[in-house]
Amino acid sequence: MDHQDGQRSEPADGGPDEDRLFSEATAWHFRLQSDDVRPAERAAFAEWLAVSPAHSHAWAGLQTLLHDLKEPARAAYAKSRIGSPRRPAATGIRRLAAAMTILLVVGGLGVWHGPTLYQNAVADQVTTTGQRRTLTLPDGSTVDMNGDTALALDYRDGERRVRILRGEAWFHVTRDPDHPFVVDGGAGVARVLGTQFSVRRENDRTTVTVGEGLVEVVAHRNADGNAPWPDSVRLHPGESVEADPHGLTGPRAADPAVAFAWRQGQIVFRQQSLASVITALNRQWPGRVVLLNDEAAERVVSGVFALDRPDAVLDALERGLGVRATRITPYLTLLR
Repeated sequence: MDHQDGQRSEPADGGPDEDRLFSEATAWHFRLQSDDVRPAERAAFAEWLAVSPAHSHAWAGLQTLLHDLKEPARAAYAKSRIGSPRRPAATGIRRLAAAMTILLVVGGLGVWHGPTLYQNAVADQVTTTGQRRTLTLPDGSTVDMNGDTALALDYRDGERRVRILRGEAWFHVTRDPDHPFVVDGGAGVARVLGTQFSVRRENDRTTVTVGEGLVEVVAHRNADGNAPWPDSVRLHPGESVEADPHGLTGPRAADPAVAFAWRQGQIVFRQQSLASVITALNRQWPGRVVLLNDEAAERVVSGVFALDRPDAVLDALERGLGVRATRITPYLTLLR
């Protein structure tokens, strides 16, 4: 914190400034472990670390704490070593709890990115969180990729096949009756001749939404082959279906203005819970928004927001729902 004379003060031992630096160090740890971290971000972290000895002290203390957490034999008595040993034990316990909460919520201690790294390695096209891209495929079809999406393309032997490894994509398919266009979303496969539709893959759940034409969605049966839901569904414009390891659910009505809003740089919420809104926002923005207010999780949100104005979205949530946003770094915001 800068004083009026322009000199930066050192935080008092165990005071709120030191807690703030610890939270910032935690956020930087999470961000630096991400597979899409950019050189400019690493430079920004170096600047943060060099601001004062207290910054480097907070970072070193966090690394010691994380090291202790990874050793089961020491975890029983693991405590924060940040600052003087004279600090009351309650401060170390509170800080340990804060670190555990943030790190577990935003990334499982921020060290495991195996699936994402593998998907990026085998994909032909990848977007990072918050990035959108339009592709033209060999057959003239076009694809709009949402953020944090990985696609693998297979056009060998006259086939037109796309695998969505993760994320969401919108397809405008060039009509070719002799060569169906196939999108494999893991739990389900969409087959079309020429149409416009989107496919979103989230872990073991795939959602297909149609904007124009007809789309046949076929489910991959689960291991026991006894799925009670239908194995295939034909979707018309304004319909969607979900596929998971058990089969298909739907079709159900879908509003293209909502489902495809991300293609215009917008996100639309209609009577959705705050928890689901935060999940949707985290697919669109670099970093994470973490909801720490359990009572607010089911509060209802409606609105149309611009994806390139995250501060405006957070301000609207603060005003409309009574939550408070704490921006620890540009890549981590806590909602309380």
